[in-house]
Amino acid sequence: MKLLYEFKEVFGDDDIPEVLISRLSDENNELDKPDFTVRVSSLNNDGKYYVISKPEDVDGNGKGDKNDASYYELAAKLVTDLVTLSDIGDKKRFSRILIRFKPGSTTDIEILHFKDGNNIISAADFIVTVTDPDRYGKYRKVKDLIDADGDGDADSNDRLIYRTLATSFASMTDPRP
Repeated sequence: MKLLYEFKEVFGDDDIPEVLISRLSDENNELDKPDFTVRVSSLNNDGKYYVISKPEDVDGNGKGDKNDASYYELAAKLVTDLVTLSDIGDKKRFSRILIRFKPGSTTDIEILHFKDGNNIISAADFIVTVTDPDRYGKYRKVKDLIDADGDGDADSNDRLIYRTLATSFASMTDPRP
């Protein structure tokens, strides 16, 4: 399983941030044709995100409910911390990211970054790898770190964003290859 994140601005009376979170099966390598998509929006543009389409069952209890929605809402909040993905000034560098287990690994996670127009998984524009989960499943190491929060340097704040994204992804039921 792979998760694809896209940050959108929904235009209307106010620009409302929205995150599209899509699941792709291991066999699906077409970024433009996900298997399932959940829309998560900050309806009041207040930094709080709410699922506005039915969530997929990610906690393994057989139904898409509030518990599942909470996974998507947390993921949307985490993704909006990636200034390089959101529309904040001229700092946006990527149009979407894809999170998956690194091929051949059951623990290392890759966060693939894609620029506008790039929809080929094997040709990601940048890859951050997150490794070394502790016994509680929290990831501790980040390789090939980039400035994710747009403050001009790659530092512990950026590491925390990527580690938290990896931990959240790995906590979903049945994402492992």
